Amino acid sequence: MKTKSYLIGIIILLINGCYVPGNMPAIDKIDVFEYGSHITILYKQPSNLRLSGELIALENDTIIVLSSLAKKCKSIPITDVRKFTLTYATPKQYGMTIPLFSLMTLTHGWFLIFTLPINLAVTLIATSSALDASQYTNKNLTYEDLKMFARFPQGIPPGIELDSIK
Repeated sequence: MKTKSYLIGIIILLINGCYVPGNMPAIDKIDVFEYGSHITILYKQPSNLRLSGELIALENDTIIVLSSLAKKCKSIPITDVRKFTLTYATPKQYGMTIPLFSLMTLTHGWFLIFTLPINLAVTLIATSSALDASQYTNKNLTYEDLKMFARFPQGIPPGIELDSIK
C-alpha cells in the first residue's frame, strides 16, 4: 500500500508542474486578445535572475515587460537576455490523463509492472508536448517577430507613460 501512495504523490507533483499563466487566451481567441503574451526572461547576469509577466513592447533594443510580481513595467536591454520563453495561448490540458491512465493499469494484473511505466511515459510526453505547442523560445523566434506578441507591437504610443500601464 505504501508504494501506491508514493505513486499517487508523484503523479500529483507531475500534474502541478504543468503551470500555465491564467490570463492567457484560448487558441481561437488569440486574434482578439487585447493584452500581450506572457513572457519569462532569464538574465545573463546574475544567471538565476528571471522576470515574468506581460510583454508590453520592444523599443530600441529594449524589451518592456509588465512584471507579474511588482505590477510595474520593467525595461530590459536585449543584450542582458540569456533566454526567453513566450506563452501565447492556453494549451490543451492533458494533465488528468496521467492519474487516470495510471489508475487504469491496476486492471492489468501482473502486467501492471510493464504497462504502468509505459502509460506514465506516454501521458507525460503528451502533456509536456501540449504545453510546448503554445510556446516560443529565443531558439525559434527572433526579436523582430517577438514584437507581434506584445500589447503594443509598433511600440508604446505617444502620451502613454509606462507607470500608467496596468
